Amino acid sequence: MSRTAGIWPYVCLAPALVVFILLELAPAFATSIFSLTDYTGLPGAPIHWVGLDNYTSLLAGQRTFLVRALGVTAIFSLVVTVVQNTLAVLIAWLLNSRLRGQIAVRSLVFLPVVLGATINGLTWYVMFNPLGGPVTLLLQHVGIRANLLGVPSTALYAVIWVQIWANLGFSMMVFLAGMQGIPSEIYEAGKIDGTSPWSAFRHLTIPLLAPSITINVLLAIIGTITGYELIFVLTDGGPAFSSQTLGMWVFNQAFFSNSRLPGFASAIAMVQFAIVFAIALAMQYYLRRREVVL
Repeated sequence: MSRTAGIWPYVCLAPALVVFILLELAPAFATSIFSLTDYTGLPGAPIHWVGLDNYTSLLAGQRTFLVRALGVTAIFSLVVTVVQNTLAVLIAWLLNSRLRGQIAVRSLVFLPVVLGATINGLTWYVMFNPLGGPVTLLLQHVGIRANLLGVPSTALYAVIWVQIWANLGFSMMVFLAGMQGIPSEIYEAGKIDGTSPWSAFRHLTIPLLAPSITINVLLAIIGTITGYELIFVLTDGGPAFSSQTLGMWVFNQAFFSNSRLPGFASAIAMVQFAIVFAIALAMQYYLRRREVVL
């Protein structure tokens, strides 16, 4: 009986494992292989092994585009990660304080997560419309004429705003769940010691939210480095490549470039993977060091 019971967890895990292998591991392995070929994606076209030629072209012939994409991605990822998580933790803290109407506020903040990237992108594309969008009209009332998505100096920051708005609710829910898991006895002990609500937030809540902060920061970094859906709907990486991140560059090279080079796009995707993997390792190292110190 015990042997049968020991097998059942693996039997139950098998369907999910098969799906993970087919939809995650197999495409990832195929991407690494395609990055070493001249694969074009055209039916019947021959595929030749080119070794590291795609990486050589990326680091030499396409260096200007790579540096630009890395710079845009760095700004996009840094601003979104910092602002999104700062707002999310503050909103979660307020909602955890048992304020009136918190269910309605929680629903409104989480609504963009339910709508999805395409709906969010189209909504804000209309909002930013230079010929009569609500945001444009509002700016005109205060004497500012702006085409936020059509000017290189503002396009990236408009996309950043939409990215934060679309994902703020998810980060907020993760922080809220973490706060609700903190024992109330800790705050009661803090009150006895005379801590104010703000001091309790800084010195008790934030340190105890380390796992939630790690999850949200890592998800925000991965989402901004690899994501392209919102950017594609809003600006398609323009104008003048001002909002073209690594994820958007991969998408354009694979499907919308004049030359259509999925093999070259796979090489860019492997660079993405290397960056995300390095960041994940750095965060894991930091958490282990933190555990040792504590």
